[in-house]
Amino acid sequence: MFRELSVENVSVSDVTAANGMTVGGFYKQFASKDALVAEAFSLAFDHSRDAWDDVYLQADANAENRACALVRQYLRNSAANRRCPVLAFAPHVINRGADEASVEAYKAGIKDLFDKFISEMKGTAAGHATPDAAERDAMVIFAAMVGARAIAQAIGNASWVEAIEAAVNHAANQQDQH
Repeated sequence: MFRELSVENVSVSDVTAANGMTVGGFYKQFASKDALVAEAFSLAFDHSRDAWDDVYLQADANAENRACALVRQYLRNSAANRRCPVLAFAPHVINRGADEASVEAYKAGIKDLFDKFISEMKGTAAGHATPDAAERDAMVIFAAMVGARAIAQAIGNASWVEAIEAAVNHAANQQDQH
């Protein structure tokens, strides 16, 4: 619910109604809505990490570059792709609406995905002059991937948005060929 509607638009009553529980039952499980939000953030990032691992396994089975497969999957705009927690939860954290535990869960989750991506990209960039150059290029591709997804979610599949996504995919593939 937090991914789809945003944290601010989901109340404890909404959560309890959606899960067939009482408000009292909710507070037996969670000290506050903030505690639920922090747990939901952590869980969403865990699910994303697992989804990324699935993409990597599929890439291995198809003898594809893992990082390139991830960029392609991440940018795929389909109803089956749930909203990325990096994007879905950013407004809550940016607007200072999040408590410290939620902010820390967000930071840890995004850092984990970032580190996983950088590791994969660096592992495929053996032809770079220096490891620093490979890491820098991987950082740019990560930022471009997330940015392109944010634009696609906001705008839809306009031709210029698809061109941005194609450029990010191309950059990832170029990184693979260095």
